[in-house]
Amino acid sequence: MNLLRPRASRAAGIALAVLSVAGALPARAEPSAADRQTARTLLIEGRKKRDAGDVAGAREDFQAAHALVRAPTTGLDLARADEALGRLIEARETAYEVVHLPLGSDEPPAFTQARAAAAAMVDQLEVRIPSLLLRVEGAALDQIEARVDGQPIPRAALPYPRKLNPGRHEVAVTAPGFQTERREVTLKQAERAPVEVRIHLVPGRSTEQKAAAGGSMGATEGGGQPPPVDAPSESRAPVPVWAWTAGGVGLVALAGGAVFAIDHAAARARVEEDCPGAVCDRGIHDFESMEALRARWNRSLGLSVTLGAVGLAGVGAALGGILLRPRVGGERAASLVPIATPTAQGVVWRGVF
Repeated sequence: MNLLRPRASRAAGIALAVLSVAGALPARAEPSAADRQTARTLLIEGRKKRDAGDVAGAREDFQAAHALVRAPTTGLDLARADEALGRLIEARETAYEVVHLPLGSDEPPAFTQARAAAAAMVDQLEVRIPSLLLRVEGAALDQIEARVDGQPIPRAALPYPRKLNPGRHEVAVTAPGFQTERREVTLKQAERAPVEVRIHLVPGRSTEQKAAAGGSMGATEGGGQPPPVDAPSESRAPVPVWAWTAGGVGLVALAGGAVFAIDHAAARARVEEDCPGAVCDRGIHDFESMEALRARWNRSLGLSVTLGAVGLAGVGAALGGILLRPRVGGERAASLVPIATPTAQGVVWRGVF
């Protein structure tokens, strides 16, 4: 933009003209020679930074220079830097200030040009600044507390659109007896209508009330009884290690049983195909292959049934150990305990009835 990058050859000349007229300063002490020299240096350095792409650094220099002399040219440069950084509200405010700085008796042309550019900037920025409109439901207006980016909004101004810079903003709304509701909204430049955000307050203690309640409870520790609270629900004992072990073994056994069941089905299909009516074709199978096929049939069938039963027992024992584990501090407790002896294996129900 040409407005953001004036010709470098004019920078020094305009900077000198900034401070040439003391009568242009409104109702403030005339800047000293040190002020004028410092502002001149800051203005030149700021323009160098801006032309190099460091707009944020340039803005700091322009702000310092404008604070020293309050001249139209320093204000215009500051407004342009704010505009480039997306700070449209601050840019318009500074441009408006430039337009209304008192005229000096012998004001240089640079000041006059800066005033004209600032006036055009005010009108141009006015249509680019977006607005936010809050619609809060659930609580009376005189109870609502709203903040945007941490800044409170007066209750009287809540029903009206609020001018904000483009970009992301955080809205926080609460009221006594209601939870704090937060929203994030992103505003774009030049949005014609205000961006409307509807917030419905939910009954419940706000963050501030919870903090106050916490302080009150802490104060009762030294004396007096705190208000009654709901009794905590009973907790159960940790899941025993044997339950996890039984479950793992059961799952492995089920998987093995499934594998042998598939092998048994394959062997059975082979027998039905090669030995219809239980009579094998001697041209395909000799005695040894017939015995091997028969052994495979029986082995797969037996292992699939056995592993399936073991798997179901292990998984069942694990579920019982998890679901029926005793309650901590309860009067009744019941659990399943696995047993393994040389003559018997299984689980035993143990408990108090």
